[in-house]
Amino acid sequence: MNSRRKSRKYRLIEIDAFDARHGYKRCTIPGVGVYAGRSKAVADFWNDSTDKLVVRFSCQGYACHFKASLISGKPIPERKMSDFGEYVVDVLSEWLIEGVDDPPPSIYDD
Repeated sequence: MNSRRKSRKYRLIEIDAFDARHGYKRCTIPGVGVYAGRSKAVADFWNDSTDKLVVRFSCQGYACHFKASLISGKPIPERKMSDFGEYVVDVLSEWLIEGVDDPPPSIYDD
């Protein structure tokens, strides 16, 4: 079987934990969430003080923090935020399935 993976449009790079209460602004789409059984995983979106998009995944007391961009490294334009949200829903779903004690494996696939 010749299955082709959909090419990625976005990049998530793991960063140190941040406190969004200081110097961060919520994005127009503030975040997304998914359920798998009794578990719920959420991703919250902010712009940092340099206007870079940062994301926090959280579930069951675990959290992962990322800087987000287009796969080219350029910022994600506002008109692409809905599509980015759909991408993050897919990643969150995988994170729940694979186990939330580590970052989602798909963010490291090339």
